[in-house]
Amino acid sequence: MVFYIRFLKVPKISPSNTTSAFTVKTTITLTSDLGDEFLAQDVELFAQLARDGVTPTLAHRTKWQAGMRALPLEFYVNRTNAAGLLRLCVSGFGGNAPDQLSATCMPELVSAWSGPFSLSDSREAPRRIERRFDLVISGCTALSIWEETGESIARHIWDASLGLVAQLRVLLLPQPPPATPSPLRRLLHPSGSTPLRVLELGAGCGIVGLALAQMRSNTHVTLTDLPEAMEILALNTSAACLASGSQAEHLPLDWDVELPESVQERRFDLVLVSDCTYNADSLPALVGTLGAVVGGEDVGGEEEGVMVLVAMKVRHESEKVFFELMARAGFVVMERWSVGLPDEARGGQGRSADVVEMYAFGR
Repeated sequence: MVFYIRFLKVPKISPSNTTSAFTVKTTITLTSDLGDEFLAQDVELFAQLARDGVTPTLAHRTKWQAGMRALPLEFYVNRTNAAGLLRLCVSGFGGNAPDQLSATCMPELVSAWSGPFSLSDSREAPRRIERRFDLVISGCTALSIWEETGESIARHIWDASLGLVAQLRVLLLPQPPPATPSPLRRLLHPSGSTPLRVLELGAGCGIVGLALAQMRSNTHVTLTDLPEAMEILALNTSAACLASGSQAEHLPLDWDVELPESVQERRFDLVLVSDCTYNADSLPALVGTLGAVVGGEDVGGEEEGVMVLVAMKVRHESEKVFFELMARAGFVVMERWSVGLPDEARGGQGRSADVVEMYAFGR
């Protein structure tokens, strides 16, 4: 299981009782992706204040202890260190490097960067958290994704999204000959110059689609979710550092209504679905939407049909109905992968590691 550092109270700087020092206050927690479990072990944490989000001005070391649900942080800075726009990074290691993200190196604890705040306006930081991931690809800048700090889990990063990004990275790496490429690898490594057209359903923050467009050139990604997710998708889309020739856009899409014309009139090569199977009540609508997007195309022939790539961390037995619904809709599993998540039971506390399962469907 991956744990995430979250700001329960975003950082704020204010004058202290002395005239030459200022106080930075925040409250953090360490929870699972759904926020339903707290990290149940001791871990050392590092809080680093950086001017303009780059220049370190102050480092503070603290400790999360098993049994905690919240950890207040308070430290003092002088006037020089408090100048300009400030950002606070809290991580499980020193420095402010991005978290590494690969199929063999999944983060145990995901770091958090606050939004900017300053002494001049005495306001707290925006109610958002930035995550940064090193995709471990030569020439690829760190992936930056903003989340909301509110209660809505729909606009947070979930474990299966991290697993899917890590697996996509593996599939994008060159394959030594004479290996025969799999259908998905063949789709990701085309011989021509036609753009890869990607649709993501239930995109949330947009991490999967944006990561793909950042790792792979000439990739056109359309991120979709309910209207309330458009603000965070707009922020992440506008801030994305995409590969050459890649594009990203975001659109509202409700699985319970007819596909918008802007989606109906397009043909996609790949549909991404990550962490969308946890609610069994929504699965018929999800599968119906997939059927409408893919249409009745068959895999094979001169032009391969649309491929659907689904990632899930199974949380309930009820999620198995997804496969039954997909089969009834004419979808077949073409490929399957899995990525193991870190085991909280380091030291033998009796907890097995979680697994992100991924399936490539064709019709």
